[in-house]
Amino acid sequence: MSGLMTLNAGLLLVAFAFGLVPFMLTARMKRRLREAAEAPPAGGQLPPASVILPCKGLDPGFEPNIEALFAQDHPDLELLFVVAEEADPAYPVLQSLLQRHAARGGRVRATLHVAGLSTQRAQKLTNQLAALARTRDSSQVLVFVDSDCRPDPGFVRRLVQPLQDPAVGATTGYRWYHPPTADLGSILRSTWNAGALPFLVDPAVVFAWGGAMAIGRDTFARAGIARAWDRAVSDDMTLTVAVRQLGLGVQFVPTCIAVSHESSTVAETLEFTNRQSLISRVYFPPLWWGTAIGHALANLLIVYGLVCGALWLQRGDAAWLPGAACLLLLVMQAANAAWMFGSAKALLPAPIRPELQALRWKYILAAPLASAMTLLNTVHAALTRRMVWRGICYELRSPTETVVISPAGRGR
Repeated sequence: MSGLMTLNAGLLLVAFAFGLVPFMLTARMKRRLREAAEAPPAGGQLPPASVILPCKGLDPGFEPNIEALFAQDHPDLELLFVVAEEADPAYPVLQSLLQRHAARGGRVRATLHVAGLSTQRAQKLTNQLAALARTRDSSQVLVFVDSDCRPDPGFVRRLVQPLQDPAVGATTGYRWYHPPTADLGSILRSTWNAGALPFLVDPAVVFAWGGAMAIGRDTFARAGIARAWDRAVSDDMTLTVAVRQLGLGVQFVPTCIAVSHESSTVAETLEFTNRQSLISRVYFPPLWWGTAIGHALANLLIVYGLVCGALWLQRGDAAWLPGAACLLLLVMQAANAAWMFGSAKALLPAPIRPELQALRWKYILAAPLASAMTLLNTVHAALTRRMVWRGICYELRSPTETVVISPAGRGR
């Protein structure tokens, strides 16, 4: 059994090495967040900007989310809201909010538009393209946000400021899912989503997030993003690729974490993570492959540890013990989540930090489950090119070719 002992000892070393990788990524994230916090803010006058918000349906907290955009402290801003059709539930609510804002004498110009339905791209992109055609000529910056997030008053200003650096092609914030209830699905989605934070601080792999991204109007035109969006499903990954092709960078702005107050069932979380994984596979293969291989091997080692543990308990043979010790990966995943938790909490608005602190152990214990779910997402993305997003089924044939299959539940 010496050969088995040697094999299991070797696999234990591999498991330990895999367990160290997340700690290295978290350490790098902490260092770069500290450097970003110590850097002096960009000076100069902020350029006029247009904020584009595509809407479909009424997200949780929809009205206060929209009100938060009217409260932005950017000095020269216009807001463009757009829906696919007037029958959308968001349309009358937006009409009422705009009328209320006008009655109060609000300084921000706000308009509401109807894009029409699309059969060749994601409806979100159709909405954004329709709004782009209606932006005022004086706007030098385009800002894209989502309706399920609630930005603080300085959010747009902080997102726009780094664009004054000519090496920065676009800026991005990120989303934090703050669960209103601490159920498994909600915690799992929040934990899984937070796993991208260590990559956002890396200039080599950082990607834009469509719920909070800004780009200069000239850069948008030079990169041909409107043309790239014409047959796409992902606004942010397409923008990321186009900006990089110009030789420019995408800069993550840590102070632009948008909080989304939403709950999620386990089934909804799996649908969301499968969709994100598929989009990553199609638009950003290097990131997808790295994540896929890392989580696949880590989870295989954990399964092997469970098998070895069962054999050791059954047979009492010490040769299985080093293999069982591969379960150390579970402990290391939880420990890294605990270490990362403090940095993540510091990025969020102060009012929700006490609520988040109360959920600390749930996040820590959910980390290994989130890793296992990433493996399921990888398998799903490897087997299909179809996804359902806001009730519409799409087939992602390539980064530049998307086919609208049908409303969800038909034509699958």
